[in-house]
Amino acid sequence: MDYLNSQKLKEEWGKKPCDHPSFEKVYYTGAFLLNYSCTTCGADFTISQKMAIDESRRLKNVSIHINKK
Repeated sequence: MDYLNSQKLKEEWGKKPCDHPSFEKVYYTGAFLLNYSCTTCGADFTISQKMAIDESRRLKNVSIHINKK
């Protein structure tokens, strides 16, 4: 996602809650800026924050799968 598009999305979304269902790498003039933006609300996340969210979701999915057995 282009940096300016990310900022526009963030401005349009405002302060509404978001569960950040998906992320994209943020680029500025073609260079990766070492962060990710939520494709829904434009919120910015560092690589480590995104990894923590991904891991939390993975563990939640594993737990749900185990509980269904």
